Amino acid sequence: MSQTSGERSASIIDREALTVGMAVVPGLYSRNKMFLLFTDPDVRLARSRSATLRGVVRQLSGASGTPSRVEIVRGGGSGRTCVLRYRIPSMKLDRRLELSETEIACVVYLAGRAGHASLHASERDRALIDAALARLSLGLRLRGLEE
Repeated sequence: MSQTSGERSASIIDREALTVGMAVVPGLYSRNKMFLLFTDPDVRLARSRSATLRGVVRQLSGASGTPSRVEIVRGGGSGRTCVLRYRIPSMKLDRRLELSETEIACVVYLAGRAGHASLHASERDRALIDAALARLSLGLRLRGLEE
């Protein structure tokens, strides 16, 4: 997947699904074994975005100090931007991130799984994550699963 003369190649990669997959299962795709895949700009962006999501989960889980004022403002529809804000007083950190509905669902799910007291994935969050992970397999022919 290359770019020529400033044109962006038509990528078949679902960047959001790949972001969620890489956030939930960090070793999902090995960069050493799939080097050509990681040269695609969409894959590089998904990898960076998933690292950001995992970093947010670490901070919300208290790895850098106890977070306070965790606030999530949901966008209210697919494709809409959500806002996550939180503060870590010990680091003098105020953080604000704009995330998609699926990305915020992923953060809430992972933070709840990591033991955050007030963040737990709802059924809608789980459905968004499951749908994103299912999109990773579109176009694959997997024996036994098609019957």
